[in-house]
Amino acid sequence: MSWLLGGVYCFVLWLVFAKLRLLKLTLPIAILAASIGPSLIVALLFCAQYFHPYTEALIALQDVDPVIPQMTQPGRVTEVLIKPNTPIKAGDVLFKVDQVPYQNTVSQIESSLAQAQQGIAVAESTVTLVDATVARATADLQLATNERDRYTELLKQNAASQDEFERAVTKFEQASAAMKQANESLAQAKFSVGVSKSEVAVVEARLADAKYDLEQTTVTAPADGFVTNLQLRPGMLVGMGSGAVMSFVRDRLDDKAGVVVATFGEKNYLRIKPGQYAEVALDGYPGEILTGRVLNSIDASGMGQLTASGALPTELVDGKPSTFAVRIKLDDPELRIPAGAQGQAAVYTEDVQIVGIPIMFLIRTKSWLKYVM
Repeated sequence: MSWLLGGVYCFVLWLVFAKLRLLKLTLPIAILAASIGPSLIVALLFCAQYFHPYTEALIALQDVDPVIPQMTQPGRVTEVLIKPNTPIKAGDVLFKVDQVPYQNTVSQIESSLAQAQQGIAVAESTVTLVDATVARATADLQLATNERDRYTELLKQNAASQDEFERAVTKFEQASAAMKQANESLAQAKFSVGVSKSEVAVVEARLADAKYDLEQTTVTAPADGFVTNLQLRPGMLVGMGSGAVMSFVRDRLDDKAGVVVATFGEKNYLRIKPGQYAEVALDGYPGEILTGRVLNSIDASGMGQLTASGALPTELVDGKPSTFAVRIKLDDPELRIPAGAQGQAAVYTEDVQIVGIPIMFLIRTKSWLKYVM
């Protein structure tokens, strides 16, 4: 840009003093022309590149989901129902895994669940029987207590023998022991009910996991989009930490349609604000300027993040300037922009707007040069 402006200035001087001879070139005029011209060019370039940020680092991003089977045990792929780079809808089946081993696991756990539920019924019936035993022991204890108290009074009145009193006391102690034993049996029976219910809960959790594995044998598309670089084939084993088996490229939603990301240096990044007018020149559209508005700026970069580790950082700054991302939404959201498309962008602020003209000229010139470069 500086060479271009310098050439234009020299052409104007040649036109005025040599070609048209509008002025006579004297030493004072020559000194003045050599001083003012370059100074104006430097000032113009400084204002242009500072007040109106420009970058050649622009890229179009798109959401890509790694498709990872979630089965807890490996399964063999039986069908791949899609073709690469073909549009599909959300919910369309991508591929299927052999369901037989997972269905067998579900059936086995369902049998275990039925047995565990029968265990609860048996334990609850035992509680009912022991309740009856406790009731009978309670009645026997009450009767033995009454007999002991009666013979105690009769012994005081010399109306009963010592042997009869001791037999009454013995029956009372036996009834007390039977009552204690019945209460212990009831506690154990209730504890068995609780253990049986816990076992049922554990088996139900296992069954839920097994059914989830069975559901995961049919993998569907998470959204509208397409699959690219499809290498999955029938017969391959997937699941149990096998990792991603394909990449699913989502269609851009309305809030992301026509959005590109440009990175600017921190020198004039803070002058960029949401809503400012922007121009974008994509390499795939040479000679064409796309208009848009700044959607938002991201006030963070990797340079400002410390990685969690057990060691203290030894060096925080490597001397390289930081760059910050700015999201720009184009006015034409229907424009075809492949993921990864690159280009250049310029943001025009409200300050010294006239010096944005060199930036407009620069981005247009470089866009036209893409025809030959």
